[in-house]
Amino acid sequence: MKGLLTLQTLPTTSRSAAPTFIASAPASSRNAPSSPPSFPAATTGRTGPPEATGFLKKFLPLQKPPNFQLVADELEARLGFKRHRESVAAFARTHWPSLICQPEPRPKARRRWERSRIDELWQHDSSIHQWWPAQEKQTLLLTVDDHSRRLLGAVFVPTDTTWNHFEHFRRLFLRHSLPMVVYTDGLSLFGHDSMADDRDPCSEFQRAFSALGVTHLVAPSPQARGKIERRFGTMQKRLVAVLAYEKVSNYVAAQIVLDREVQRQNATVCRTTGLSPNAAWEKAHTQKRTATRPCPPSTLLDLHLALQLKRRVNADHQIDFLGRSWHIAPTKRSTITLIHHPLRQFWAVTQPPSPPLNNWPEILGNYSL
Repeated sequence: MKGLLTLQTLPTTSRSAAPTFIASAPASSRNAPSSPPSFPAATTGRTGPPEATGFLKKFLPLQKPPNFQLVADELEARLGFKRHRESVAAFARTHWPSLICQPEPRPKARRRWERSRIDELWQHDSSIHQWWPAQEKQTLLLTVDDHSRRLLGAVFVPTDTTWNHFEHFRRLFLRHSLPMVVYTDGLSLFGHDSMADDRDPCSEFQRAFSALGVTHLVAPSPQARGKIERRFGTMQKRLVAVLAYEKVSNYVAAQIVLDREVQRQNATVCRTTGLSPNAAWEKAHTQKRTATRPCPPSTLLDLHLALQLKRRVNADHQIDFLGRSWHIAPTKRSTITLIHHPLRQFWAVTQPPSPPLNNWPEILGNYSL
């Protein structure tokens, strides 16, 4: 009869089990026009809010391949609609299969043991990437505590320069005090924008950190910096899509999104340790497993976290710098040292600071830029 349901017998694996039946739709309903896809809310058969489907249509095309954990997090944060990432993946594979692509095979990561105390070693690196649409790519600076895996600092900057890294570390030192070791790559991309002659950025970092009593280690390979490299991978998978969805076009707005992501990552439980980075940090503090040392006065940070340049003294007690002449106090020295904070100020001193004191030498002049 028309409209009656037909019954189909499903095969069973057990001979003693009773046959199972499912209902199939009448032919008239099978021939009906299909409706737009609706996101499943639960196993009861109800559908989720239409805003969820609208969000997926806009958000999923921004990712290739999609990060389904990110999509599930954003659905819950923006719409209060909580679904497991596998449910989100199944829905996307059903209605947008063209967005699903297999990730490229990657070499197996090397395992490296972590330090036993917080602030014993910080991993630090930068990533030049098109984080949001603009004429120039942006640079993300990240610093991670090796023991707790806590993100200590993250900031977007326009260029990957020595000075921008110095400013980043100054903020971290004032907030967290000094670590024992800072672990970076070979600094091949670091540099500065002044008109000075060629300088080795690695020597700038070695000089500054040595004066502050912080050891600077250079990693032999990217695999040796697994914690920080994985963080950059996570940031690229999540931030690019979120920044595009929120139509971010400037550094202030991008930093707000970045700070929110840092808080989320620091509160997310790590599968390796079974603790969130915040919890691992607090546990180490409770057990007094810290290697923190007090931060020196800000005046010494001004001295050491700066670019140091040599300049010849003219006969009229002037020096040439940044395309003009500057008066300094009379001195018998033929050459002096500039302590330069780009676009801010510089000091003219008789000689560079030297160990073991590493204090300010005699100041011959101080100018704002």
